[in-house]
Amino acid sequence: MKYYHNPRCSKSRQGLTYLSSNVEIILYLKEHLSASVYVSILERYDGDVLKLLRTQEPPAKGRNLGSYNIDELGEFLSQNPIVLQRPILDDGESIIVGRPVENIQKYLDN
Repeated sequence: MKYYHNPRCSKSRQGLTYLSSNVEIILYLKEHLSASVYVSILERYDGDVLKLLRTQEPPAKGRNLGSYNIDELGEFLSQNPIVLQRPILDDGESIIVGRPVENIQKYLDN
């Protein structure tokens, strides 16, 4: 399991409290992730992919990200990781957005 974490985000820090020690913490703002990693996240998310994006962040603001295809969004996120919603829990099959952070607890309790 992977947890895409931004230590400066209070929701992301709160989400850590639900995780076991065997979860890999990905500091996606410090580690450069390839577009293919983001494409994988976007493809496995069961919902509107725009909910995975922070559209009010400066790199995204004013862009029509809804017109981008998955590959274009993956490339955009690779160059602008701040736009990725946080926190995100990735179990290898499903993507869980931790907003509200209780989504992580609900998922782990199942």
